[in-house]
Amino acid sequence: MAEHRYARQTILPEIGADGQQKLAKARVVIVGCGGLGSPAAAYLAGAGIGALRLVDGDRPETTNLHRQPFYDADADGTKVQQLARHLSRLNPDVKVSTVPKALTPDNARVLLTGATLVLDGTDDARTKHLISDACVKLGIPLVYAAAQGFGGYVALFENRPGGINLRDVYPAPDPSLPDCATAGVLPTAVGIVALLQANAALCYLLGIGDPPVDRLLTYQALDNSQHRVKLRKTYFDPIPAPWSATCPEVDRDALEVVADTLTPPGYDAVYSMLSNAREPELPTGVRRLDQRNPLGQCLREMEDDKRYLLYCNSGKLSLVLAAQIKKERPAVEVVSLRGGIKGVGMN
Repeated sequence: MAEHRYARQTILPEIGADGQQKLAKARVVIVGCGGLGSPAAAYLAGAGIGALRLVDGDRPETTNLHRQPFYDADADGTKVQQLARHLSRLNPDVKVSTVPKALTPDNARVLLTGATLVLDGTDDARTKHLISDACVKLGIPLVYAAAQGFGGYVALFENRPGGINLRDVYPAPDPSLPDCATAGVLPTAVGIVALLQANAALCYLLGIGDPPVDRLLTYQALDNSQHRVKLRKTYFDPIPAPWSATCPEVDRDALEVVADTLTPPGYDAVYSMLSNAREPELPTGVRRLDQRNPLGQCLREMEDDKRYLLYCNSGKLSLVLAAQIKKERPAVEVVSLRGGIKGVGMN
Protein backbone atom coordinates (compact mmCIF):
# COMPACT_ATOMS: atom_id res chain seq x y z
CA MET A 1 0.00 0.00 0.00
CA ALA A 2 2.82 2.42 0.91
CA GLU A 3 4.59 1.64 -2.36
CA HIS A 4 1.42 2.53 -4.27
CA ARG A 5 0.95 5.74 -2.24
CA TYR A 6 4.37 7.11 -3.23
CA ALA A 7 4.56 5.61 -6.73
CA ARG A 8 4.28 8.96 -8.51
CA GLN A 9 7.34 10.34 -6.72
CA THR A 10 9.49 7.22 -6.42
CA ILE A 11 9.23 6.82 -10.19
CA LEU A 12 11.39 9.94 -10.41
CA PRO A 13 14.98 8.73 -10.77
CA GLU A 14 16.20 11.48 -8.42
CA ILE A 15 14.06 10.00 -5.63
CA GLY A 16 13.42 6.31 -6.12
CA ALA A 17 13.17 3.83 -3.25
CA ASP A 18 16.33 5.14 -1.58
CA GLY A 19 14.98 8.69 -1.50
CA GLN A 20 11.69 7.49 -0.07
CA GLN A 21 13.62 5.78 2.73
CA LYS A 22 15.36 9.07 3.50
CA LEU A 23 11.99 10.77 3.89
CA ALA A 24 10.65 7.93 6.03
CA LYS A 25 13.59 8.33 8.43
CA ALA A 26 13.22 12.12 8.71
CA ARG A 27 11.86 13.78 11.85
CA VAL A 28 10.57 17.27 11.09
CA VAL A 29 9.38 19.86 13.60
CA ILE A 30 7.03 22.58 12.36
CA VAL A 31 6.78 25.58 14.69
CA GLY A 32 3.73 27.68 13.85
CA CYS A 33 0.83 25.94 12.11
CA GLY A 34 -0.87 28.87 10.43
CA GLY A 35 -0.80 29.99 6.80
CA LEU A 36 2.76 28.74 6.34
CA GLY A 37 3.04 25.75 8.63
CA SER A 38 -0.25 24.01 7.82
CA PRO A 39 0.18 23.72 4.01
CA ALA A 40 3.84 22.78 4.47
CA ALA A 41 2.81 20.06 6.94
CA ALA A 42 0.21 18.68 4.52
CA TYR A 43 2.66 18.35 1.63
CA LEU A 44 5.41 16.89 3.82
CA ALA A 45 2.96 14.36 5.20
CA GLY A 46 1.77 13.51 1.71
CA ALA A 47 5.38 12.98 0.61
CA GLY A 48 5.92 10.46 3.40
CA ILE A 49 7.98 12.23 6.05
CA GLY A 50 8.39 9.68 8.83
CA ALA A 51 7.49 11.87 11.80
CA LEU A 52 6.04 15.36 12.12
CA ARG A 53 5.86 17.35 15.35
CA LEU A 54 3.41 20.27 15.24
CA VAL A 55 4.02 23.13 17.70
CA ASP A 56 1.43 25.92 18.03
CA GLY A 57 -0.58 27.22 20.97
CA ASP A 58 -3.35 29.01 19.05
CA ARG A 59 -6.90 28.06 18.19
CA PRO A 60 -8.33 28.76 14.71
CA GLU A 61 -10.05 32.12 14.31
CA THR A 62 -12.41 33.26 11.58
CA THR A 63 -9.84 35.80 10.33
CA ASN A 64 -7.38 32.91 9.77
CA LEU A 65 -9.56 30.90 7.44
CA HIS A 66 -8.93 32.77 4.17
CA ARG A 67 -5.32 31.53 4.24
CA GLN A 68 -5.60 28.46 6.50
CA PRO A 69 -8.11 26.20 4.70
CA PHE A 70 -7.57 23.11 6.87
CA TYR A 71 -9.26 24.67 9.91
CA ASP A 72 -12.77 25.23 11.20
CA ALA A 73 -13.13 28.04 13.73
CA ASP A 74 -16.27 26.36 15.15
CA ALA A 75 -14.76 22.87 15.47
CA ASP A 76 -13.20 21.41 18.59
CA GLY A 77 -9.47 21.53 19.10
CA THR A 78 -6.48 23.77 18.69
CA LYS A 79 -4.76 24.30 15.37
CA VAL A 80 -2.31 21.46 15.93
CA GLN A 81 -5.11 19.08 16.94
CA GLN A 82 -7.25 19.90 13.92
CA LEU A 83 -4.23 19.74 11.61
CA ALA A 84 -3.11 16.41 13.06
CA ARG A 85 -6.53 14.92 12.30
CA HIS A 86 -6.26 16.10 8.70
CA LEU A 87 -2.74 14.73 8.30
CA SER A 88 -3.74 11.37 9.74
CA ARG A 89 -6.53 11.09 7.17
CA LEU A 90 -4.16 12.24 4.42
CA ASN A 91 -1.41 9.74 5.27
CA PRO A 92 -1.85 7.37 8.22
CA ASP A 93 1.74 6.13 7.74
CA VAL A 94 3.15 9.40 9.11
CA LYS A 95 3.65 9.64 12.87
CA VAL A 96 2.18 12.98 13.96
CA SER A 97 2.68 14.42 17.44
CA THR A 98 1.12 17.65 18.66
CA VAL A 99 2.29 20.31 21.10
CA PRO A 100 -0.61 22.72 21.70
CA LYS A 101 1.54 25.45 23.20
CA ALA A 102 3.92 28.14 22.00
CA LEU A 103 7.65 27.52 21.70
CA THR A 104 9.45 29.20 24.60
CA PRO A 105 13.00 29.25 26.01
CA ASP A 106 11.77 26.78 28.64
CA ASN A 107 10.63 24.11 26.16
CA ALA A 108 12.67 24.82 23.00
CA ARG A 109 15.49 22.39 23.71
CA VAL A 110 13.15 19.50 24.54
CA LEU A 111 10.84 20.10 21.56
CA LEU A 112 13.57 20.55 18.95
CA THR A 113 16.24 18.06 20.06
CA GLY A 114 16.47 15.07 17.73
CA ALA A 115 14.84 16.80 14.76
CA THR A 116 16.30 16.19 11.32
CA LEU A 117 14.94 19.54 10.16
CA VAL A 118 12.90 22.43 11.61
CA LEU A 119 10.43 24.61 9.70
CA ASP A 120 9.65 28.09 11.02
CA GLY A 121 6.05 29.01 10.24
CA THR A 122 5.66 31.74 12.86
CA ASP A 123 4.95 35.44 12.33
CA ASP A 124 6.53 36.87 15.47
CA ALA A 125 10.05 38.36 15.25
CA ARG A 126 10.99 37.31 18.77
CA THR A 127 9.90 33.70 18.23
CA LYS A 128 11.74 33.50 14.91
CA HIS A 129 14.99 34.42 16.65
CA LEU A 130 14.28 31.96 19.45
CA ILE A 131 13.82 29.16 16.88
CA SER A 132 16.95 30.16 15.00
CA ASP A 133 19.13 30.50 18.10
CA ALA A 134 17.94 27.12 19.40
CA CYS A 135 18.65 25.45 16.05
CA VAL A 136 22.13 27.03 15.95
CA LYS A 137 22.97 25.71 19.41
CA LEU A 138 21.55 22.26 18.61
CA GLY A 139 23.07 22.12 15.12
CA ILE A 140 19.71 21.50 13.42
CA PRO A 141 19.05 22.76 9.87
CA LEU A 142 16.26 25.35 9.72
CA VAL A 143 13.95 26.32 6.86
CA TYR A 144 12.96 29.92 7.62
CA ALA A 145 9.93 31.50 5.96
CA ALA A 146 7.89 34.67 6.30
CA ALA A 147 4.94 36.04 4.35
CA GLN A 148 2.85 39.19 4.38
CA GLY A 149 1.16 41.45 1.89
CA PHE A 150 1.74 40.03 -1.58
CA GLY A 151 4.97 38.15 -1.02
CA GLY A 152 7.40 36.45 1.26
CA TYR A 153 10.80 34.90 1.89
CA VAL A 154 12.36 31.47 2.31
CA ALA A 155 15.91 30.60 3.41
CA LEU A 156 17.61 27.40 4.53
CA PHE A 157 20.25 27.61 7.24
CA GLU A 158 22.25 24.43 7.85
CA ASN A 159 23.51 25.86 11.17
CA ARG A 160 26.93 24.29 10.95
CA PRO A 161 29.54 25.71 13.38
CA GLY A 162 30.50 29.20 12.25
CA GLY A 163 27.96 29.12 9.42
CA ILE A 164 25.31 31.59 8.34
CA ASN A 165 22.13 31.86 10.42
CA LEU A 166 19.14 34.16 10.79
CA ARG A 167 21.13 36.74 12.76
CA ASP A 168 23.24 37.37 9.65
CA VAL A 169 20.02 38.64 8.06
CA TYR A 170 18.35 40.17 11.13
CA PRO A 171 20.89 40.71 13.96
CA ALA A 172 18.09 41.09 16.51
CA PRO A 173 14.29 40.79 16.59
CA ASP A 174 12.69 43.86 15.04
CA PRO A 175 9.38 44.57 16.81
CA SER A 176 8.42 47.08 14.11
CA LEU A 177 8.04 44.29 11.54
CA PRO A 178 4.28 43.85 11.02
CA ASP A 179 2.50 40.52 11.18
CA CYS A 180 -0.32 39.38 8.91
CA ALA A 181 -2.93 40.84 11.27
CA THR A 182 -1.31 44.26 10.91
CA ALA A 183 -0.10 44.30 7.30
CA GLY A 184 -2.59 41.89 5.74
CA VAL A 185 -1.74 39.06 3.36
CA LEU A 186 -2.99 37.64 0.06
CA PRO A 187 -3.99 34.01 0.76
CA THR A 188 -2.40 32.64 -2.40
CA ALA A 189 0.85 34.48 -1.62
CA VAL A 190 1.23 32.87 1.79
CA GLY A 191 0.23 29.49 0.33
CA ILE A 192 2.87 29.69 -2.40
CA VAL A 193 5.55 30.69 0.12
CA ALA A 194 4.50 27.72 2.27
CA LEU A 195 4.98 25.38 -0.69
CA LEU A 196 8.35 26.94 -1.49
CA GLN A 197 9.29 26.22 2.13
CA ALA A 198 8.05 22.62 1.90
CA ASN A 199 9.85 22.18 -1.42
CA ALA A 200 13.12 23.43 0.07
CA ALA A 201 12.69 20.95 2.93
CA LEU A 202 12.05 18.00 0.60
CA CYS A 203 14.95 18.82 -1.73
CA TYR A 204 17.29 19.21 1.24
CA LEU A 205 16.20 15.96 2.89
CA LEU A 206 16.49 14.09 -0.41
CA GLY A 207 19.80 15.71 -1.33
CA ILE A 208 18.54 16.77 -4.76
CA GLY A 209 18.29 20.03 -6.68
CA ASP A 210 19.51 23.34 -5.34
CA PRO A 211 17.57 24.32 -2.22
CA PRO A 212 18.18 27.87 -0.92
CA VAL A 213 20.99 27.00 1.48
CA ASP A 214 22.48 30.29 2.78
CA ARG A 215 20.31 32.13 0.26
CA LEU A 216 17.22 34.27 0.68
CA LEU A 217 14.54 33.31 -1.85
CA THR A 218 12.00 36.07 -2.35
CA TYR A 219 8.57 35.69 -3.95
CA GLN A 220 6.22 38.42 -5.21
CA ALA A 221 2.67 37.32 -6.03
CA LEU A 222 1.67 40.33 -8.13
CA ASP A 223 4.02 39.33 -10.95
CA ASN A 224 5.00 35.82 -9.80
CA SER A 225 8.66 36.84 -9.66
CA GLN A 226 11.32 35.06 -7.63
CA HIS A 227 14.84 36.13 -6.75
CA ARG A 228 17.65 34.38 -4.86
CA VAL A 229 20.05 36.52 -2.85
CA LYS A 230 23.30 34.97 -1.59
CA LEU A 231 23.79 35.69 2.11
CA ARG A 232 27.07 36.67 3.73
CA LYS A 233 28.38 36.09 7.24
CA THR A 234 27.93 39.42 9.04
CA TYR A 235 27.09 38.45 12.64
CA PHE A 236 30.07 37.28 14.68
CA ASP A 237 28.92 37.72 18.30
CA PRO A 238 28.41 34.53 20.34
CA ILE A 239 24.84 33.26 20.31
CA PRO A 240 23.83 32.20 23.83
CA ALA A 241 21.58 29.19 24.22
CA PRO A 242 18.08 30.68 24.63
CA TRP A 243 17.38 28.31 27.54
CA SER A 244 20.51 29.26 29.51
CA ALA A 245 20.90 31.57 32.48
CA THR A 246 22.91 33.91 30.25
CA CYS A 247 19.78 34.62 28.26
CA PRO A 248 17.19 35.68 30.86
CA GLU A 249 13.54 35.64 29.91
CA VAL A 250 11.07 38.36 30.79
CA ASP A 251 7.72 37.26 32.24
CA ARG A 252 5.48 38.01 29.27
CA ASP A 253 2.27 37.51 31.25
CA ALA A 254 3.27 40.43 33.49
CA LEU A 255 3.73 42.65 30.43
CA GLU A 256 0.13 42.57 29.20
CA VAL A 257 -2.90 44.54 30.32
CA VAL A 258 -6.54 44.34 29.28
CA ALA A 259 -8.35 47.64 28.72
CA ASP A 260 -11.55 48.92 27.09
CA THR A 261 -9.85 51.92 25.53
CA LEU A 262 -6.53 52.75 23.89
CA THR A 263 -5.90 55.44 26.48
CA PRO A 264 -6.84 54.03 29.89
CA PRO A 265 -5.99 56.26 32.90
CA GLY A 266 -2.92 55.78 35.03
CA TYR A 267 -0.16 55.91 32.39
CA ASP A 268 2.43 58.64 31.98
CA ALA A 269 2.39 58.08 28.21
CA VAL A 270 0.77 55.81 25.61
CA TYR A 271 2.62 54.81 22.44
CA SER A 272 1.18 53.50 19.17
CA MET A 273 3.19 51.16 16.93
CA LEU A 274 0.79 51.63 14.01
CA SER A 275 1.86 53.47 10.86
CA ASN A 276 0.34 56.72 9.58
CA ALA A 277 -1.47 54.73 6.89
CA ARG A 278 -2.98 52.32 9.43
CA GLU A 279 -3.86 54.99 12.01
CA PRO A 280 -4.03 58.44 10.33
CA GLU A 281 -5.29 60.19 13.47
CA LEU A 282 -3.85 59.35 16.87
CA PRO A 283 -6.08 59.42 19.94
CA THR A 284 -5.50 62.43 22.16
CA GLY A 285 -2.27 62.08 24.13
CA VAL A 286 -0.93 59.10 22.16
CA ARG A 287 2.59 59.25 20.68
CA ARG A 288 3.53 57.45 17.47
CA LEU A 289 6.64 55.26 17.50
CA ASP A 290 9.27 55.51 14.80
CA GLN A 291 8.74 52.51 12.52
CA ARG A 292 12.48 52.28 11.86
CA ASN A 293 13.68 52.17 15.47
CA PRO A 294 10.85 51.91 18.01
CA LEU A 295 13.08 50.38 20.68
CA GLY A 296 15.60 53.20 20.43
CA GLN A 297 12.87 55.82 20.73
CA CYS A 298 11.39 54.15 23.80
CA LEU A 299 14.76 53.86 25.51
CA ARG A 300 15.40 57.57 24.86
CA GLU A 301 12.01 58.86 25.98
CA MET A 302 10.88 56.53 28.76
CA GLU A 303 11.93 57.30 32.32
CA ASP A 304 12.52 54.90 35.21
CA ASP A 305 9.65 54.36 37.63
CA LYS A 306 7.07 55.84 35.25
CA ARG A 307 4.24 53.84 33.65
CA TYR A 308 3.85 53.38 29.89
CA LEU A 309 1.40 51.57 27.63
CA LEU A 310 2.17 50.26 24.13
CA TYR A 311 -0.35 49.11 21.55
CA CYS A 312 -0.33 47.73 18.00
CA ASN A 313 -2.97 46.04 15.84
CA SER A 314 -3.07 42.60 17.44
CA GLY A 315 -1.01 43.01 20.62
CA LYS A 316 1.85 40.78 19.42
CA LEU A 317 4.38 43.37 18.30
CA SER A 318 3.77 45.64 21.29
CA LEU A 319 4.33 42.67 23.62
CA VAL A 320 7.67 41.93 21.93
CA LEU A 321 8.69 45.57 22.26
CA ALA A 322 7.65 45.72 25.92
CA ALA A 323 9.78 42.64 26.64
CA GLN A 324 12.79 44.21 24.92
CA ILE A 325 12.38 47.44 26.88
CA LYS A 326 12.21 45.55 30.19
CA LYS A 327 15.40 43.66 29.36
CA GLU A 328 17.22 46.90 28.60
CA ARG A 329 15.61 49.04 31.33
CA PRO A 330 14.12 46.91 34.14
CA ALA A 331 13.11 50.00 36.14
CA VAL A 332 10.73 51.21 33.41
CA GLU A 333 7.12 50.16 34.00
CA VAL A 334 5.86 49.26 30.53
CA VAL A 335 2.99 47.03 29.42
CA SER A 336 1.37 45.99 26.16
CA LEU A 337 -2.35 46.28 25.42
CA ARG A 338 -3.54 42.69 25.10
CA GLY A 339 -5.24 42.14 21.77
CA GLY A 340 -4.21 45.58 20.47
CA ILE A 341 -6.80 47.72 18.74
CA LYS A 342 -8.62 44.51 17.77
CA GLY A 343 -9.03 43.76 21.45
CA VAL A 344 -10.83 47.04 22.12
CA GLY A 345 -13.09 46.66 19.11
CA MET A 346 -11.51 49.30 16.89
CA ASN A 347 -10.46 47.10 13.97
